[in-house]
Amino acid sequence: MTITLATRLAVDPHVRFRRFEDEGVVINQKTAEAIVVSEVAARLLEMADGARSLEECAALIGEEFDTDRETIERDLLRFASELVENGIAGVVGP
Repeated sequence: MTITLATRLAVDPHVRFRRFEDEGVVINQKTAEAIVVSEVAARLLEMADGARSLEECAALIGEEFDTDRETIERDLLRFASELVENGIAGVVGP
């Protein structure tokens, strides 16, 4: 599946995550795996409610972090693909 900036993600209901100061922890209850993610990745997970596109998430993250928009978009696309591949999030809608 191709992930684009128009893609909307929702966190799988079997996944739990918690954001700490500069990172987050994701626990996939289906696989009993835990991973540590960056602060930006944790922020994306907080916004992955199926309502916002990755482009909208990038805009919000750009307001919160001191990084250029192109870098944020590139990183979000890569991370979103990894989330979907690992069953942590799914694509919502068409």
